[in-house]
Amino acid sequence: MDLIAPLLGGFVSLFTSPMVLGALVAAVTAGLVIGALPGLTATMGMALFLPFTFLMPPEVGLSAMVGIFAGGIAGGAIPAILLNVPGTPASAATALEGYPMSRAGHGREALNIAMLAGAVGGMVSGLLMAVLAPTIARVALNFQAPEFFVLAVYGLTIISAVSGKSLIKGYAAGLLGLVLGVIGLDPVSGQLRLTMGSDELYGGISLIPVLIGVFGVTQVLVMIADRGGTQRLPEIRGPRWISRQNLRDTAPTMARGSVIGSIVGAIPGTGTDIGAFLAYSDAKRRNRGRVPFGKGNPTGVAGPESANNGVVGGAMIPTFTLGIPGEAGTAVLLGGLLVHGLTPGPDLFTGPQSGIVYTIFASFILSALLVLVVGTTAVRAFSHVVRIPPHVLIPIIALLCLMGAYAIDNRFTDVLVAVVFGVLGYLMVRNDFPVSPLILGLILGPMAEVNFRRAMTITHGDWTVFFTRPASLLFWALIVLTLFWVWRSGRKERRQTEAVAAQHD
Repeated sequence: MDLIAPLLGGFVSLFTSPMVLGALVAAVTAGLVIGALPGLTATMGMALFLPFTFLMPPEVGLSAMVGIFAGGIAGGAIPAILLNVPGTPASAATALEGYPMSRAGHGREALNIAMLAGAVGGMVSGLLMAVLAPTIARVALNFQAPEFFVLAVYGLTIISAVSGKSLIKGYAAGLLGLVLGVIGLDPVSGQLRLTMGSDELYGGISLIPVLIGVFGVTQVLVMIADRGGTQRLPEIRGPRWISRQNLRDTAPTMARGSVIGSIVGAIPGTGTDIGAFLAYSDAKRRNRGRVPFGKGNPTGVAGPESANNGVVGGAMIPTFTLGIPGEAGTAVLLGGLLVHGLTPGPDLFTGPQSGIVYTIFASFILSALLVLVVGTTAVRAFSHVVRIPPHVLIPIIALLCLMGAYAIDNRFTDVLVAVVFGVLGYLMVRNDFPVSPLILGLILGPMAEVNFRRAMTITHGDWTVFFTRPASLLFWALIVLTLFWVWRSGRKERRQTEAVAAQHD
């Protein structure tokens, strides 16, 4: 009951505040539009919207951000099903069965299955988040400087898991983030570091302009380089709702996919695409349906969509409780928490701001239901979104990026930072350098430095303190397991690549 009462209080706050409720509906709708535009992502939408939350109460702005997050992930299924073009990386698995369903005349039913599965995944993961997050936060009450340092190291270890095909490039991007994180005043001695004589860098590099640059301006430059003609408007055919047979077939898959996604999301360094493909593999392995996989099996749509929406709620657990953003979208959400004065950790659930947190949790659960309602009623309208020409879309996004960067502190310097990091992000993308490690290094580097120096000061230089406390040992074990998993996955991929090459020889 102690866990249910705060969440019920969050729903009461949500439904008694027309501003929060209205912002959530608008945010979910905007997220669906963003997700339906191939090339745009929920993360980019959150980064663009973040500066405008400064003018809002925290519960309004942050609830809108989670609405964009949920809507953006779900909206990616629209072009994946209708055009075989995933709107977001999370919807790549959905296209495998969704597009064949659309070609067979069941496009509308496939979209409805996707929206229903996304709603189920979001609600399940949201409830798990509301139950587990306070418990994890209570455990974190006993954390001190040594635990927080090892926790930050664990977060940095996630760079190995989000580095893509090249660990070297991932580590290089993470190292760049660590270097950028030390710019400004030394947190202990107060001396200036790497400011190059600029008064604007005394306080370090602001996180929000960096996020806007890397996820917003970079995307603008990519669209300018890759722009093409408008997509052919697909014909939406098929039943207006899900058949009873397909509903019975997909219900167990949705339940399993929701749990898979929630678990995957709670593990930093995984992401929505991994959760979606794991759920697709599970659905394929358990398939006893009438339609073979690859020919438009509805469970192949239900599994990935329930999982990638489940990942969203699961990924918020370490973000709210430990301040570890294991996914790009949660990194932007963490930035939103920090700029509103909400520090992730135990105090977030016990202090006066706990009401705001549970309102955000309630907003996420409701956003999952809104995905179903808005997505199914306006599916034809959203299908027209894919026809927005690039020459209209690009200037709008670019203007929002510049306005958002300037709105943070009304400083031209922040606009320049956004542009510089946008160009940097573009160069990284074009040369296959992952951008997530850069953000992780920038966020977690200062956390690791401050707590390491604090622990060394308290223990008079006794480094064994990092290996003798139970929580620290647990995080060291997770670090080892993460590195082992990355090594094993890389080894497996190399073997598969060699096997394919041998077959062609």
